[in-house]
Amino acid sequence: MRRGALTGRRKDNRTAAIEMAPLIDMIFILLIFYIVSTSFLREAGVNVDRPESESAERIDEHFLPVAITKSGSVHVAGNKIASSDWSAITDALGRQATGRVVIQADRDVPTWLLLEVMDTCKFAGAERVDVAAMRE
Repeated sequence: MRRGALTGRRKDNRTAAIEMAPLIDMIFILLIFYIVSTSFLREAGVNVDRPESESAERIDEHFLPVAITKSGSVHVAGNKIASSDWSAITDALGRQATGRVVIQADRDVPTWLLLEVMDTCKFAGAERVDVAAMRE
């Protein structure tokens, strides 16, 4: 019989150690959870002071961002274009694989310019054109 078998004591020379594999697995699981649960805000690449609206709704589906700045310059996915350049919008719609355009216009943009950009987006093949607003 082994010594200590009757007394319930065993000689154990093991020391406590932290296993790294489960710790690394847990970090990766948390990272994947964070990436999947995070919503990414898609902007057009320029800062605009959007108007406010009580009826503004959040868009969760894929869209092409088009921005119109206070100075009147139009930006599609970060690239400056002319307001009537429908070919650049057609190319961007093809790259983004979407038919939806969201125009992020500054609150001081003239209505004629906003309508011109909306018409250009429709002519370029956009199925739906929306105007972005901040929720009040």
